[in-house]
Amino acid sequence: MEHCVFCRIVRGEIPAYTVYKDDDVTVFLDIYPVDKGHLLVVSNTHYESAEEAPPETAAKVFAVATAFARIYRVRLGAPGVNILTNSGRHAGQEIFHFHVHVIPRWRGGGWRALLARHRLTEDEAREVLGLLEQHLDIVKEYASRV
Repeated sequence: MEHCVFCRIVRGEIPAYTVYKDDDVTVFLDIYPVDKGHLLVVSNTHYESAEEAPPETAAKVFAVATAFARIYRVRLGAPGVNILTNSGRHAGQEIFHFHVHVIPRWRGGGWRALLARHRLTEDEAREVLGLLEQHLDIVKEYASRV
């Protein structure tokens, strides 16, 4: 889609703090994170939502999301991680391009905390990118299995 913000990020037309990219998925920091390290895992091909993506695309997106959840929980010690997608306006979808949120939960707060977003700062982005870059072996391993 020509005007889709996520398509434009995937094509490199809009800058983003990209953590990982391969032929099928791109992972970048959410600019309004719920908690430090909030990621968006997007399909490189435009599909409006999860149910429109072919099974192999959905599997790859969720495999990569799961790999980042593992990094946060096992390697970085996050007490919890949300992995979620919204499908349709009534479910809270705002960007109509298939994507999965990976939200490490350092502070807790349950579902109500999902509404407490802040603006990503350059310092926070650099810190998260630095933490994640040394653990991308897990992402590559998970991605190769799909």
